[in-house]
Amino acid sequence: MNIWQLMERDHANIAHLIHEAPMALNSREVIRSRERLLNDLTAEFEAHTAAVSASLYDTVSREPSTRNLIQDLETERNQVMRALSDLARYNRRNSEGWLNNFEDTTYLIDHHLHRYKHELIPAARQLLGLEEVTDITRLFIRAKVRLIKSRNPTILSRFISKDLALGFVFCATVLGLVFLAKRSTYSHR
Repeated sequence: MNIWQLMERDHANIAHLIHEAPMALNSREVIRSRERLLNDLTAEFEAHTAAVSASLYDTVSREPSTRNLIQDLETERNQVMRALSDLARYNRRNSEGWLNNFEDTTYLIDHHLHRYKHELIPAARQLLGLEEVTDITRLFIRAKVRLIKSRNPTILSRFISKDLALGFVFCATVLGLVFLAKRSTYSHR
């Protein structure tokens, strides 16, 4: 797979998450469903745009004809991330209002991905040779993997964190019992 196919696959994943929203609102657990959906959408969009930025932006922005496009795309990405963040904080009781804001946010996402497909990719294809596409594809994959790994700690780090938490709870319990024992000893005198 090359970067163009990977980008297309990411766009399909993002579109699927967007189209799941109305169905999530019909769920019995509306709040949790839409929060989970929104978290998944945010994570997918963020991973995709970070990988595109890490792989394509530097090379494509070297050309004066595409420099403004890259700046516009960065501005749009920041707007989408702000809108997703605002949506995550939106009033949990108002499903209809949430859906309206979600639709506004997904319009921004669709517009951004449309610009990738119809402006960034054609410009990049003109500028890049086969070898550069191969290199950029590797950069794209590395950037996504790095971001995904940073979000999902390894099993060992999870174990250590849980172990430390258990240790703190155990120590606090022992200290609490010692304190109570001493206190009851002093009160019986």
